[in-house]
Amino acid sequence: MAISLTEFVKFYPLRAKGLAWLFGAGSSVSAGVPSAYDLTWDFKRRIYCAEQSYPLHLFNNLTDHGIREQIQSYFDAQGSCPPLNSSEEYSYYFERAFSSARDRSEYIAQQTTGMQLTYGHKIMGILLKNQYINLIFTTNFDKAFENIASNQFQKLEHWYSADLDNGDNGIKYFQSGKRPLIVKLHGDYFSDNIKNTSQELQSQDERLRDILSVSLDTNGLCVMGYSGRDKSIMNVLNEAVKKSTTFSNGLFWFSRAGSTPLPEVLQLVENAKANGKQAEVVEIETFDTAWGDIIKGFDNLPAEDLEKLNESYLRISNQPLPAPGKKFPLIRLNAIPILEYPATARLYRCSAGNTREIKDLINKSKVSLFAIRKQSGIIGFGSDEDFKVAFENYGSYELDLVQITERDLIYDDSSMKGLITTVLLQSLIEGRPFRSSRRREKHILFPNPKKINDPIFDSFKKIFGNISGNIAKTKITWVIALEINVQYVLSQPFILLSPTLIASKASERTENSLVAPFIKEFTARWYNQKYDEILNTWLNLIFNDKKEIKISAFTNLSSGVNASFKLSRTTAFTRTN
Repeated sequence: MAISLTEFVKFYPLRAKGLAWLFGAGSSVSAGVPSAYDLTWDFKRRIYCAEQSYPLHLFNNLTDHGIREQIQSYFDAQGSCPPLNSSEEYSYYFERAFSSARDRSEYIAQQTTGMQLTYGHKIMGILLKNQYINLIFTTNFDKAFENIASNQFQKLEHWYSADLDNGDNGIKYFQSGKRPLIVKLHGDYFSDNIKNTSQELQSQDERLRDILSVSLDTNGLCVMGYSGRDKSIMNVLNEAVKKSTTFSNGLFWFSRAGSTPLPEVLQLVENAKANGKQAEVVEIETFDTAWGDIIKGFDNLPAEDLEKLNESYLRISNQPLPAPGKKFPLIRLNAIPILEYPATARLYRCSAGNTREIKDLINKSKVSLFAIRKQSGIIGFGSDEDFKVAFENYGSYELDLVQITERDLIYDDSSMKGLITTVLLQSLIEGRPFRSSRRREKHILFPNPKKINDPIFDSFKKIFGNISGNIAKTKITWVIALEINVQYVLSQPFILLSPTLIASKASERTENSLVAPFIKEFTARWYNQKYDEILNTWLNLIFNDKKEIKISAFTNLSSGVNASFKLSRTTAFTRTN
């Protein structure tokens, strides 16, 4: 059972100087650096296009489910590649995409160019400066942590970064007791000895791992943004938990709320507990929001540091805009304003599991609820009676409310934003001949296959001829669709409406390769006028010729909390003077 970040914040200031930190790729995603997951798919794309003689740019949109399936089916058919999402994928495909260490180094350099320090990084800088963070280990190749240190310390001798080129000096700096020290466990992309393939990872410089191993004899460890996929590092941690004197200040593994750490990580935590150590999984939302809460536990930080930090607290700044023009719109956008959205949601306080477990219980109970797991309990919309039915096995509970703020809608990786988008989609299909689907991070609206001949879709048939059909030489069906995405811009929430097509899952792997080209060809001629006509038709279906509508996720809700929205039909646009 995970503990909340709130619980960690209570004691962290007391233990901060005795806790080392281990960071992985997840700590740099918000700074614009691709995650290991994203890089792995880019490797696959490059290999697939090269070996199949396809132009690389045709497969740029790796968020497209059909494109990923087409690429993955190619590797699955070979029979010798690592299984999808296995811990071996990253190193296998990296080495296969770039056989030369020099090319791998150059690739990583390109991927990390232009990164910017985030709010969370800046908070870490303050804690580094004030000696609350003294020892950082990272598997990342970017310069985030070095940039943090250089921004805070005027002289280079006040901190040190150890990588594969200076492992011996890193040990000497560590043994001298000088701090802070940054240890690049997988080297640095400027190093000629960059480590990034399976064979290289296994023979990783033992000097750098020794620093991690020895540090655990006197320190605890916090792990953030790191999945635990590298056996070389996990071996060090597993050996350390066997010793009686290690992890004196505990082991704390930070995990995204609603996700489950790898079995290897959970086993490590359990082994540590079995050996009498405090070991916990700590649930967080994102890297930045976690550090935003962690710094609140300190009451003795210099005021000037906090003032400087708060100057850049908001990532979104509302710059003064010129007065609206009066001439014909120069650009019409595919975004409509959300005039009102739910101010509160139901909070069901109980000893709940993770978000996946919550959703499984909802499906099993066959109740109409939309909910996620947060630190404070289960948050969602629906009947209070349905909450009790679905989660009765959790024992005692308390009904409360939680406020929904603009912060919940700003961040793309916010679980609350995902919940709001889900209930918005439900509100759009309530009482209408539509259905909805979620494919990874995409929320999709499409005609109900059982009501495909409803006269309401005649306007689409005038545009397309058919709004549904089969892809040639397959049993795969396609249908017109609308992707829904909530964005918060200039203190105003909008819905981005993106007309598209979706296809059913293929029964045979060979059919997968035909999906992406079909959708690409079908939508290729949706130029401005055509796209405008398609967008207007969707707006007509949603608004029924009204300028504004009020919609709710539940038509009749006697008790509980409903999700209601007020939408404007007028799309965002620009005007010129």
